[in-house]
Amino acid sequence: MNKSMKRIAALVLAGVMTISTSMAVFAVGSPVSGNIGNNTSVKGTTTSKDGVEVHEVQSTTTKATVSSTVKLNGKTYNVDVIGTNTITQKKLKKVTFSVSGKTTFKKKVVKVKSAKKLKTVVITSSKGKLKAKNFDKAAFKGYKGKIVVKKKAMTKKEFNKLKKRLKKGGFKGKISYKK
Repeated sequence: MNKSMKRIAALVLAGVMTISTSMAVFAVGSPVSGNIGNNTSVKGTTTSKDGVEVHEVQSTTTKATVSSTVKLNGKTYNVDVIGTNTITQKKLKKVTFSVSGKTTFKKKVVKVKSAKKLKTVVITSSKGKLKAKNFDKAAFKGYKGKIVVKKKAMTKKEFNKLKKRLKKGGFKGKISYKK
């Protein structure tokens, strides 16, 4: 009788752990979207209680700006990740990412076939310094435009590492380091 009670207790515990784990996974990846100002809107999914991964940037003009914090559905989130195929809108010519030092960029941020008019991507930091390791080496794979990294976003040493990293990953354009 003692062995069967232990087995039942173990099965009940395993069931509770499975259900509670799956509920947390569903809660973390909830979709969010909304306007963030400057005629720009974003769509994404939450990565934590106060973080978001941006999946899509859209603008009513030819310029878009994504800051380190975005207010979506009435709540303010930190931008933790710039996701794959974030820039797909055909009419965008310039996109500015004003992110924190902890923000990471996944591979293929620009969907090259869709965003054909995109000429410039500006990366600046509103708080903290970015590192080259924050960028997947294929973050701008196939993109032939210009990337401008502002001096307040990263040090010259990290910029040089980033430049080598992106070239190895398939970046075809020019990358510059400016005020």
